[in-house]
Amino acid sequence: MREQKVELLAPAGNFACFRAAINAGADAVYLGGEQYGARAYAGNFSSEEIASALHIAHIFDKKVYLTVNTLVKESEFDGLVPYIAPLYEAGLDGVIIQDIGVLACLRQRFPGLALHASTQMTVTGSYGAAFLKKMGVCRVVPARELSLDEIQDIREKTGLEVECFVHGAMCYAYSGQCLFSSILGGRSGNRGRCAGPCRLPYIADKGKKAQYPLSLKDMYTLPMLPQLLQAGINSFKIEGRMKSPEYVAGVTAMYRKYIDQYLSKPESVFKIAPRDEQLIRQLYIRTDICKGYYYKHNDKSMVTLTEPGYSGSSPEVLQDIRERYIAKNIALPITGAARIRAGEPSELTFVGGGVSVTVTGEPVSLARNKPLGREDIAQRIGRLGDTCFRLSKLDLDTDDASFMPVKALNELRRAAVLALEQEILRQKIPVRKTLLPESITEEPAAHPLGVCAHKKLCQGERRTNDLCVLVTTYEQLMTVSQVSGIDRIYVDADMFLRESSARRLLLAGKEYFLVLPHIFRKRSYKYLPAYEKLLGDGCFAGVLVRNFEELEWLCEIGYTGRRCSDYTVYAWNHASLQVLSGELDGITLPLELNRRELDRLSTAQYSNVSFVLYGYIPLMYSAGCVRKTLERCIKDTTSADNKYHLTDRYHNVFTVLQNCAHCYNVLYNTVPLSLHGQIEGIVEKNYNQLRLDFSIEDEVQTRAVIEYYVHCMASRQNEREKFPCGEFTNGHYKRGVE
Repeated sequence: MREQKVELLAPAGNFACFRAAINAGADAVYLGGEQYGARAYAGNFSSEEIASALHIAHIFDKKVYLTVNTLVKESEFDGLVPYIAPLYEAGLDGVIIQDIGVLACLRQRFPGLALHASTQMTVTGSYGAAFLKKMGVCRVVPARELSLDEIQDIREKTGLEVECFVHGAMCYAYSGQCLFSSILGGRSGNRGRCAGPCRLPYIADKGKKAQYPLSLKDMYTLPMLPQLLQAGINSFKIEGRMKSPEYVAGVTAMYRKYIDQYLSKPESVFKIAPRDEQLIRQLYIRTDICKGYYYKHNDKSMVTLTEPGYSGSSPEVLQDIRERYIAKNIALPITGAARIRAGEPSELTFVGGGVSVTVTGEPVSLARNKPLGREDIAQRIGRLGDTCFRLSKLDLDTDDASFMPVKALNELRRAAVLALEQEILRQKIPVRKTLLPESITEEPAAHPLGVCAHKKLCQGERRTNDLCVLVTTYEQLMTVSQVSGIDRIYVDADMFLRESSARRLLLAGKEYFLVLPHIFRKRSYKYLPAYEKLLGDGCFAGVLVRNFEELEWLCEIGYTGRRCSDYTVYAWNHASLQVLSGELDGITLPLELNRRELDRLSTAQYSNVSFVLYGYIPLMYSAGCVRKTLERCIKDTTSADNKYHLTDRYHNVFTVLQNCAHCYNVLYNTVPLSLHGQIEGIVEKNYNQLRLDFSIEDEVQTRAVIEYYVHCMASRQNEREKFPCGEFTNGHYKRGVE
């Protein structure tokens, strides 16, 4: 087997966890600062602590990655560059990013900084990875739901580094595509504030008692390490920035042990010692363990079903971990040479970390009484205490007749330690300067590396407040075709795969856009020829994409029609809008910004901006299938109405739609978003399109809502008549998220 190196990447929620990770053998540590990180409730690091962590890590040839993996509001964006600049210049090794605008900004201002695409970016295949590579990303953290085959695809087709989770808690939803906590309680997972509603009990359609069908077991992959290594994964990532130093150290040490064991003897039988497996099970495991999605698309065995909760950890195990990895820090062995002779300056040389430094101190005097003994000199110089070094050997050149004050000898040692640290860091940290805006000479962020040579087709007269509709089922399409006042209709692409007669409902005089799937993975590639044929037959003026995978696929096939993004391609700030407007003809604004935050995004300069007025909000998209977990897999690719229901503790009923063609679930909110009461203010903003989204509605509900909104738009006033579907929510339009 070829020589192989894999990075073991450990989490750190605070400085104690950082030291525990380094002591236990991590190659790199990822941590969050006081801003922009997706673990708002972790201890997190001050900028000074991050600088200290960089200093320590680089002494030991380790790396530190900073999480900037939240969506950033316009009001926060100005603080981004000042926050990153001193850390970049101090040698920050990489930044983990979710926001496409943040990515473009950091790429321009911090040349040479490694940019990693967070799992929050929902990279589900090689298309999305290729798009982000053109944006300047050098590493992707793909969706945790991917199989080893899909991960290898990304590696082979893009050449990007791949970082994958190997241990820890798992979200039920695709990361970055979950609004469950956000919509229910205002705590957004996209802002690092998830309240974990997936861990709560629900009663299913045929259930008699509450279960936990959305709560996944913790990932544990020690027995799978050979397969993961052979797949070419570059970085093994341990989840846990909310966990204790004992957890970080114990788990890191265990994965370090078995990675090294396999790589040193790959031909030997690989087996986890029962004692080690028992130990790792005692480190804050949530109910039980599973092996993740590497070999399973979904499975009942991955779900807890019974009440989730962390099992207690053995006091003996915790104490052992503290003694091994927390009570004392690792140290770099160095050698020294001291020259202490009367009448000469004192001199001390330290050699370690591939460098050598020599410092001089106070002149040495002739001893009047008792000269400095060799043991005294060695003891003073060897007192390296909390430094990063351990003196393994000292050569001493002295005349045995000299004297130096203890203070002077200590100062000599400290000066040598400082010089050695500085020289090691000088050798390892490149000289960097943050670029000022006026010094940036590359293309603007709207066209990063020429991501896709797409010419905008909507530069003509700017229309505003056009009412348009998105439909998912045949019945909804038939209904909207019979109603006047709607000129643009977005149609789910899979409808044409299910219903051969659907095309006959496309009417002359109306504009149609083809809507691609929410989740786009390798199993969906078999439908690409059919989608390409639909786009090429002249029926569709454009296409609505839900992710970067689909955007890159359109680039690859040379599609020249209009391309719009849905709200799942996030645009929370001007930088994101600028990037996306360079690639798209239309952008749908996100659902988590409130009225004031939306007002900050002046959209007049961007072509074709859509705003969603109505629709059942998808709270999560998941590879896990609730019906399969609680009953059986129906494998029904012929219907758009594969509905299931979950009822929470407060008797709220959530509809779960199974998309069997692409094998994912969509869990919808209990009531629809409807902003009919805000029409007057929304119309004043002059968005290009105001959209009504239909998903789980029947024909009667669809007609009632369309006719109601046509009337609203005609009056251009907040509608006073009763909303036809009963209860509704204003979503985040008034409240927003933290």
